[in-house]
Amino acid sequence: MKFKHLLVVAGIAVVSFPVLYFAALFMTGNAHLEFTSPANRSKESEKKELATIRQTARKDSIAATQSHSFIALENARTELEDERQKLKDQEQRIGMLQQELEAVKNELVQKRKEMEELVAQSSELDRKRVAQLAKVYAAMRADEAARILETLDDELAIKVLMAIGDDRQKGKIFTALSSEKAGRISKALGK
Repeated sequence: MKFKHLLVVAGIAVVSFPVLYFAALFMTGNAHLEFTSPANRSKESEKKELATIRQTARKDSIAATQSHSFIALENARTELEDERQKLKDQEQRIGMLQQELEAVKNELVQKRKEMEELVAQSSELDRKRVAQLAKVYAAMRADEAARILETLDDELAIKVLMAIGDDRQKGKIFTALSSEKAGRISKALGK
């Protein structure tokens, strides 16, 4: 809001200064309008013009002050234009950065989807591998399957035992496991 107000004040000052200045000159008698052709001018009127140019010290100081005010207003207007241009440049940079951020965001979303698909594929492969192992262990004798399950980590052993569909075979394998391994698996299954 402040920028707009400064701009309005500067515009009004720039437009109204010359009008008010000439109005003051006319009212004080220091300026007048003549509607004669240049050929009709006499040497006296030229001398009169030269005489009216000279003013008193007070009038000269007022004119100088007004000139300084006008110059200051022009400088302020120039500075405002510079600031406006800087703001436009910054807005363009911000717009470009927003576009870049949007592109990065879209790329991240795409990468996330790809990773989720890979995780889903990995989970599916893991599930298929466990199901295949469960079929193999279910077909084996219980003591042989238990010896092999002893070598597997507890998590995989639990998954394989859960995937075996035959509860009798599962029980036989479980009883053939060492008491430590059976205890750890039982605790994990109980959770």
